[in-house]
Parts: sequence; C-alpha cells; structure tokens
Amino acid sequence: MAVIDYPIRVAARAAAEPQPAVRLVRYYFVLLFALCLVTMVVGVQNRMTTGGLFNVRPPVDWMPPLSEPQWWTAFTLHQQDPAFSACGGTESPSEFRTLYWWEWSRQISTVALAVTAALGLYCAFLWRPVQFALRRMAGLGLAVAAIWGARALVDVIVAHVEAMSSFNVGQYRHAVDVTGASVIAALVLAAAIAPPDPASRARGDGGRAWSQEWWWLGLIVLDIGFGAMFAARDAAAAWTTWPGYQGHVLPPLDQLLSYAPVWLNFTFNQYMIQLVHRTLSAGLWIAALWQLVAAVARALPMRLAVVRFALITAQMLTGIATLAWGVPEILSLVHQLGSVLLLACSFVVLLGDSAAAAPRIGSLKTA
Repeated sequence: MAVIDYPIRVAARAAAEPQPAVRLVRYYFVLLFALCLVTMVVGVQNRMTTGGLFNVRPPVDWMPPLSEPQWWTAFTLHQQDPAFSACGGTESPSEFRTLYWWEWSRQISTVALAVTAALGLYCAFLWRPVQFALRRMAGLGLAVAAIWGARALVDVIVAHVEAMSSFNVGQYRHAVDVTGASVIAALVLAAAIAPPDPASRARGDGGRAWSQEWWWLGLIVLDIGFGAMFAARDAAAAWTTWPGYQGHVLPPLDQLLSYAPVWLNFTFNQYMIQLVHRTLSAGLWIAALWQLVAAVARALPMRLAVVRFALITAQMLTGIATLAWGVPEILSLVHQLGSVLLLACSFVVLLGDSAAAAPRIGSLKTA
C-alpha cells in the first residue's frame, strides 16, 4: 500500500510546490517592489529632509562628483541658478551634498524602476514560459497610465477652478502622487505574494466577499489620499493631541468651515483634512474589529480578518505617535509604508485569479 501511495504523494508534493516559471515571476515582482519602495522614499513620499532643501533641485550627472574640487564646482553651479536665490539660497555645502545625493538617487531609482518594468513586460511578451504573467504586467502598465491621467486631470481642474488656483495647489499633486505610488507598490507586492499561475485561469467568485473587498480598497485609497494632503498641508500643526482636539472633545465647527466654498475645506483647510483623515482611519479600524469579531463568532476562516486588523491597528498607532511626537521623518515614513501593506492585503484577495493565489484567497476570506 505504501508503494502504491508513493506516486500520489509525489504528485501532490509537486502540485503544492510553485513551478520554476512562477518562482521566477515572483522574484521579478519582489525586485520590482523593492525598486518601487526606493522610488517612493526618495522621489514621492519625501519626508527625510527638512528646512526647505528641496525648493531648488540641483542638476545632477550620471557620475556624481568624486573629489572635493568637483563638489565645489557643482555647488557653485547650483548657486548660479536664479531660482536658488529666489527661494532663499541658504543651504551649506554639506546640505548641498545631501540634496545632490538625494536627487541623484531619485533619478537613478526612477530609471531603474522604468527599465526593470519595461524589461519584464518585454520578456513576458516574447518569452513563452512567462507569458502567463503578461496580463498582470499589462494591468500594472494600465494602472500607471491611469495615475498619470489623474495627475493631468488635477492640473487641468486646478487651472480652471478659481477657488483652487487662488491658494497653494501643491497638496493636490502630492495627494495624487502619493496615492498613485502607494497603489502601484501595493499591486506589485500583491503580485509577488500571489503571482499568476499558468495552470489556472479561474477568477474570483464575484460574490459578497469579493464586492466587500472593493469597498475596503476604495476606503483605504481615500484615506491614503487624505493622509497625503495631511502631510502636504502640515495638518499635524492644527491639533497635536489625541483623542481630543486641543482640549476639546469635538472639533470646533468654526475651524472646520473657515473657507468658502464649503468643499474647499476638504482640500485646503488643515483642520478639516486632519478630521477627515482621523475619521476614516477610525472607521476602518472599527470595521476591521467588527470583521474579526464576526469571523470568531461564526467560526469562519479568519486569517484575513486577523491580518487586516493587525495592519490597521499598527497604522493607527504609528499615526497617533507621528502626530503626538511632532511628525518625525522615520515614523512618518513607516506610517506611509504601512498603508502600502494594507492595500496589498486587499489586492491579494482581489487578484485571486491563479492557482498559486487560490489557497491563500480561500483561507483569507471571512464571509
């Protein structure tokens, strides 16, 4: 009997192990995710430098300065930029080096990300063993195009809506950039966790759990957008206490509606932006707790509920600490990257279109 069972056990073990092509695709998405994180840190979600260093970016070369005279030459050229004096022109040579290396890293990481993505798409299009990943990679390309379209649309709206163009408009672009970068990074991470499988074409069940996941995804993306405006408008300066509002149990109404028209408060008013971000985050935490309690009470699979509740709780704690401790750069960055993990949790469920993802998706659903 043991001899008869042996081929069955070998076949089952082989089926459980990912195919070489699937492993290769997973490693590719892991590399792509690492490049996405680097690009987010140095290019999009830049909170690592303070004091206005990034008012004027210096011109950088592919080969950075390697000697002291070369650094002084680069610094002198930077000082000759008319925008340098117009924006203050106060950084020291050491600060200039920080700025130079940051800008150089931004450009190098952006190019590396674009080349890696293009090579992956090219190989998936021409190399038959990995063509099963073409749809996933093309979907990422469409997502990037949609985000660029949203950025262009924001620029058009800002230029034609007087109430928006009358004030600082940087927070709108920052919100689109941070939200878009978070979505792309989360999609890539989800593709690494649940890569496509050439052996399966079955999509998700499209039932209640599937539709609920879209609600989760939409609310998380909205919360990330308000968090980006929170950072761009320095809304942490409005209220620095939690759970109250500088001695008030509820936020004062006059502070929330100080701009006209009323909708402008949601995109420019520091008090309203902080309130919306707090409310969305608290609502997501309550919903995650409810999902976890429901899974326990009904004896349902609860891995998704546990992971989501843990991630949202971590997000809440880092957000509160960031507010209370004066927005430290590292903690702010951790808070932002945590939202990428939270988004990826939903994308893993929604990308349940492969045999490799199916066991995970089945164990993650709670309803």
